[in-house]
Amino acid sequence: MVENKTISMKDAIKKINKACTQWDILGSGNFSQDLKKLSLQTMSFDLPFKGGLPYGQIVTFSGVEHSGKSTAAILAMAEYQKENPDKVCVYVDAENTLLTQSEYFQTISDINYEPEHFVRYDCTGRSAEEIFQDLLFMQETNDIGMIVIDSSRALISQADLDNDFVKDNGQRASVAKPIGKFIKQMMMYLPKRNNILLIINQVTVEKGTFSTTYTEPGGYALKYFPSLKVRFGTRTFTCGDKTDISQSKADDKVDGIQLHFAIVKSRLGGINKDGGSITIRYDKGVDTVFDLLSVVLPAKFIQRPNTKTYLLTDLLTGEAYKDVKTKEELKFNSESDLKEYLKTRPKFVKEYSDMVIKYVSKNKVKLDLLDENILNELMAQEDAICNSELTSSEALKADGVEDNE
Repeated sequence: MVENKTISMKDAIKKINKACTQWDILGSGNFSQDLKKLSLQTMSFDLPFKGGLPYGQIVTFSGVEHSGKSTAAILAMAEYQKENPDKVCVYVDAENTLLTQSEYFQTISDINYEPEHFVRYDCTGRSAEEIFQDLLFMQETNDIGMIVIDSSRALISQADLDNDFVKDNGQRASVAKPIGKFIKQMMMYLPKRNNILLIINQVTVEKGTFSTTYTEPGGYALKYFPSLKVRFGTRTFTCGDKTDISQSKADDKVDGIQLHFAIVKSRLGGINKDGGSITIRYDKGVDTVFDLLSVVLPAKFIQRPNTKTYLLTDLLTGEAYKDVKTKEELKFNSESDLKEYLKTRPKFVKEYSDMVIKYVSKNKVKLDLLDENILNELMAQEDAICNSELTSSEALKADGVEDNE
């Protein structure tokens, strides 16, 4: 009979924590912390996320074809590089997106393709299992940065690669199992390295005579485990202040695109049909000033002493902002004068944007940043997909567990 040794809970906790060399497993006290966010430096994106994408978490960008998922992912990775210059980001290019769009992405985001900051993972001939194993290995390195998988739909399981061509092994089911195992392991690695895993997933649209069906490949894990899920809708084209130009009406005068998105899932706080947009000009990238004014002007965050005057004030203190050099109040006689001032002062735009986000969060101000019709369309897509969720049996199988186990 084994001798029953009695030890204190304090000693037990000390022994368990000592066995883990990375951090204390058991602890007590104040568990809350300010979750670090990755800002895209544009108001109409950062505001719905209360500051940006969360570090140490899994995020998914889903949506129909040509909705801007890869573009938004590159914008996020470029900002990650700026915040973490000592890290190496990994772009898993399963759809060969970078082979045709790398120059465009660099123009609109200033992303750094130098090997000290960026690597492209060529998925040619590689199974999903091999790719995931490589990513898990890289996640053990000290300088691993943000990881983007573009896209889960293009991944092929080892079983499909090995199968006879005429056999159909079920693409969705075969890929779902390795995705589920990979995501579960990454959930343990990400907080340790405090980087971000962003997975792009393309929505399939099948239009019937009486209804339209939406499906997302990848199985149960991509729906359940990510902390944040963002659904992108059909992009529109821009020409100056006009941002709702459709594909059919776009001509050589258009100067950019506007991406539209809705947050359809968040474990980082309650959401209530939140959404937003990103305005991108072909020649200079994200139009931060346009996005900022598209939020603060309709919300009446900028004071209007009269019909022509615009006065910038700190919403948290109520005090007027003053010019650093002249010490005069930032008061403008037209919207165009206001725009010109902001365009030449990116540091002030950043400071002012951070203040607005804090004010909105502190006072729980509800802002509608996305056209209601677009938002309803995106939420309807999500509802249609959620209503066709996997059964418990299929969910278990997607996670690699059979019913009889």
